[in-house]
Amino acid sequence: MEKYYEQGDYLNATLKAISFLRVRPKKKKAQKVLSVSFNMAMEDLRYKINDLKDRSRQFTGDGTVNDRETVLEKYKLIRDLDRQGREIVRIIPKQKVPLEFDRVSVASQMNEARIKLDEAIVLATEMHYKEGLKLRQLAGRENQKNAAKEFGRAMDYTGGYKDGQSLYAEARKNATTRVAILPFINKSGVRTFGEVGEMTSDKLRAGILNNNAAMEFIEIYTRDQLDVVIQEHNLNMTNDIIDQQTIAAFGKASGIHLIVTGKVMQVAAEQKQTIHDGSRRNTVRVITGTQNYTDSNGKRRSKSVWGEVSADNYHHHKRSIATINGSYDMINVESGRVLDSDQFRETFEWKNDWSTYRGDQRAATIPSGYDSGELASPSRTELANKVIDRLGNKVASDVINLIK
Repeated sequence: MEKYYEQGDYLNATLKAISFLRVRPKKKKAQKVLSVSFNMAMEDLRYKINDLKDRSRQFTGDGTVNDRETVLEKYKLIRDLDRQGREIVRIIPKQKVPLEFDRVSVASQMNEARIKLDEAIVLATEMHYKEGLKLRQLAGRENQKNAAKEFGRAMDYTGGYKDGQSLYAEARKNATTRVAILPFINKSGVRTFGEVGEMTSDKLRAGILNNNAAMEFIEIYTRDQLDVVIQEHNLNMTNDIIDQQTIAAFGKASGIHLIVTGKVMQVAAEQKQTIHDGSRRNTVRVITGTQNYTDSNGKRRSKSVWGEVSADNYHHHKRSIATINGSYDMINVESGRVLDSDQFRETFEWKNDWSTYRGDQRAATIPSGYDSGELASPSRTELANKVIDRLGNKVASDVINLIK
């Protein structure tokens, strides 16, 4: 309360003062703050409302809607403050500081604010709808994407506006980038962890599919769909380098816009040797028992006996690590051009830190962040799966950002 008051944030100072006085109504300092901050808060709200009204007098777009929404919200704050102010005055039995708040009614102003807001929403809806109509006439997926977004904004304001839903669906379909993720080629020579290349591309595919926002304008071809196209047109998509002619043929046959290919050059997983730290003795002073005695009045009493206890603490550390590295390309099917090419190296480390002791449990120490005990180490295959999962999410983010 005092912090807000000193900062000139009279609204929050008022709310804190009222909240405090509900519990301790006789507190003079809170009454004193409220006696000043209440009227100042009301004055600040009216000033901000007038400023917003002036700024939103003419419709200029989404900003006008936001301003008029804020005007309505601030009128609601005035209404609620008025009610709470009159209520807290009745709660305080004996006021040490005079608390007098004029009754405020903003019902008519709130009704006017709602009408103004509704008018702005109608104008904003039509504005986005018309912009969507203009953009949908233009060629290119980017224009169609922007058209879909405009129709979407129109419907955010007014659900089911005109034929906005069907126009959105049409523009979204035309804006969608169809992506083929080919199985990464495993050139690591390691087969211990299964089909690492296919696992990597599967994780990449899942990483994109799980991003709902990105999937609005992305369509991922399944492995079954890709296999059908490749087999039907006898395309060789397993070479280290896919030539431009093959890419063009694949795109024409499938309607795909972007191909993601990659190579896994190295994958490794190992369980490191467990490290056991030397003992660290800890001694604490605790109650070790009780002692009976006779006080000066002859009464039998008991008192706690304090003493020192010790424990030798041992800290233990397990580590397992997996790494994967390689490269990937994102290829524009229409031009055959590589849009993005990057090297990757991902690491996953599993940790298990725990402690044991020998001695008195009360002197045992467990450092912050330690596990409650020794855990079973993940298998090397589990470690490899973890690092492949992490890699898939990273490359998925790169693909999404490129398409955005």
